[in-house]
Amino acid sequence: MPNFDGGHYFLSVLIPIRTDVEQNAAGAWRSHVDLLREELALLPTAQQNRVSRDAERQSPFARNTLNHLARFVVIDDVVFNGRSGGNALWERVLGRNPLTPQPVDRLKCSYLFFGADIDAASGDDAALRRYTDALWETMQDELRAVLRHCLGFEARVRDAAGFFRYIKDCQVETTMPFNDYWANGLPVAAADTRLWPVLLVPGLTAAVAVLGFLLHLFGAGDGGWIWVSLVALALAAAMGAGLYHYLVAKAQAPLPRAPDSDLPSVLKALYLQQHFTDFAIAQQGADDGALYAAFRDFVDTHKPGDASGPTQPPGVIAAR
Repeated sequence: MPNFDGGHYFLSVLIPIRTDVEQNAAGAWRSHVDLLREELALLPTAQQNRVSRDAERQSPFARNTLNHLARFVVIDDVVFNGRSGGNALWERVLGRNPLTPQPVDRLKCSYLFFGADIDAASGDDAALRRYTDALWETMQDELRAVLRHCLGFEARVRDAAGFFRYIKDCQVETTMPFNDYWANGLPVAAADTRLWPVLLVPGLTAAVAVLGFLLHLFGAGDGGWIWVSLVALALAAAMGAGLYHYLVAKAQAPLPRAPDSDLPSVLKALYLQQHFTDFAIAQQGADDGALYAAFRDFVDTHKPGDASGPTQPPGVIAAR
């Protein structure tokens, strides 16, 4: 399930950061990795808690309704997890000195990691292009300010098409996506339970091969059983290999989209959750007629079946 799973595209991008230096107006020389950290520190965060929800500036990623999550991270080097251990006796037999240094992976330069979890209909380039076009249209200035510190950006990126190619060239495959919208568990299709006859056929064929071999071993028949055994064994091996490739292909297939897991539906759910809580508190002790009228007004005002509005804006966790 690389990159795409459950109706979401999981984008992972590693972009090399420039290693040259830049002189500012005051004549000071600064490295691009330091300038990039400064730019990211000044980038406004989402209005997602009591401290930031009244901030004047909102995250530029909130200008579209495609990304559930987006994050920039500067990676200076890979983490050294320590020496690869082994059995002391076996290392002694092989003549290996446990004090001899082992190779340590290092990065040749710092990298900017960009990760995003976005709504998508598929995992193809068209889905990714739809997202990069949306970013370029809604936050081009912020992208230029951040990515100008990365290798090749200013020379290659002039428009939305160039931005897509730049992201595509730096993309790495996401091998472990995270889905958390199947609230009641992923349903198992009834058709999956019909797989047991397919598993039974190679097993029966292998049993025939073993039986033929045993009959030949104990001298039953005129020797024909050995050929039956060899043919059955070959068939069992072929069917087993085919079944293995079938199961691997099925395992690679993306999970289905969870109901109402697109960002507009999630925002609508957050909006209704908060406003209905206020409604329930306000209606404590109301008689049946008043409660019915109040609920009718609630439905008319907040339109639970309409994800387009009224709803919670992107980048906001707590309703104002």
